[in-house]
Amino acid sequence: MGKDFEVAVAHLPQVALTAKGLRWQRTGHPWIYRDDLAAAPELTPGALVAVTDPAGRFLGQALYSAASRIALRFVTRGEEAVDGAFWEARLVQAMEYRRRVVADTDAYRLIYGEADGFPGLVVDCYGPHLALQSHHPGMERRLPELLELLARRLSPASITLRHDGEVRLLEGLPLEVKTVWGELPPLVEVREGPVRLLVDIRGGQKTGLFLDQRENRRAAAAHARGEVLDAFAYQGAFAMHLAPAAARVTLVESSEAALALARENARLNGLDNLEPVKENAFSFLKGAVEQGRRFDLIILDPPAFARSRRDRAAALKGYREINRRAFQLLNPGGVLVTCSCSYNLSDAEFLAVVRAAAVDSRRQARLIERRGAARDHPALLSLPESLYLKCLILEVL
Repeated sequence: MGKDFEVAVAHLPQVALTAKGLRWQRTGHPWIYRDDLAAAPELTPGALVAVTDPAGRFLGQALYSAASRIALRFVTRGEEAVDGAFWEARLVQAMEYRRRVVADTDAYRLIYGEADGFPGLVVDCYGPHLALQSHHPGMERRLPELLELLARRLSPASITLRHDGEVRLLEGLPLEVKTVWGELPPLVEVREGPVRLLVDIRGGQKTGLFLDQRENRRAAAAHARGEVLDAFAYQGAFAMHLAPAAARVTLVESSEAALALARENARLNGLDNLEPVKENAFSFLKGAVEQGRRFDLIILDPPAFARSRRDRAAALKGYREINRRAFQLLNPGGVLVTCSCSYNLSDAEFLAVVRAAAVDSRRQARLIERRGAARDHPALLSLPESLYLKCLILEVL
């Protein structure tokens, strides 16, 4: 070990990788799995450690997990002090990046985990209100420091912890939702281009709104006309963008609470051509085909069907079913915007299943656009798990 290593990180616990773990680390992936550790250390969950190769040479600094299969998450490959100034510099970088890529909205993702150098941390901005999710004990241990930093740099009206994701259980972390800074109203109004949306930060899915679909909603609006179907509509964010150019938008959603907020969003935007339908989207699509209904634009934005590799077979069947029904329901020249947020289904597999659905329905379609998550959700090339959202825009010929 060199002199700099001794000075900068000699005080840290050292965790050595196996030869296999070293080969994996050289791919640039920021995670190290427990099987790739040379020994099973007894460390405090969330501890910062110095990672070494089998010969003891320094590789970087990482946060340790005692519970998850992912034992280490790299914070830096360098030897600099990981202190308050370190985290503040990374926050400033995240803020500067959003200034470049976020436009015409006050609802966006400010910190996106490893892509912004904060392993296991998500921070979303809804106007002056922040929603924070910590998925790792390393971030959990540093929450007081990070909350003070966010409050000082952003002066938010409130900060709410959305610690209700089940992924926290894999890290041995408790589930909770609480506002820890300022005051949070029951609903927060945000702006997304010409659309205004009401967000339930404490109780909505994710942190209140599917921010990753923001740019896809704007792209879909360019194809809005005639009869539109928004399946798996949630609170109607797609529908609010589509309705101004459509004759009618049918929103299909199984949650009455979500539909109630969609109705409020319609009133907020002065829209009276929305038809909310409380029904399971699979059942609605099947019934609409049997009734001979037709649409000019269909949005399919379902929840993740493949949350693990064990779910893949059922997921492929589900995606094929809803896309087949959608192709059957489209008028000639109609447009299908179909999405998958299942990481365990690759881009190629999703394209293949949509292609098979078109064949099943005897429809010929052309691919207009392949899209992903909004630019405030940047993905690390070395972390394919962050390349999860797939969005295809197709036209029926």
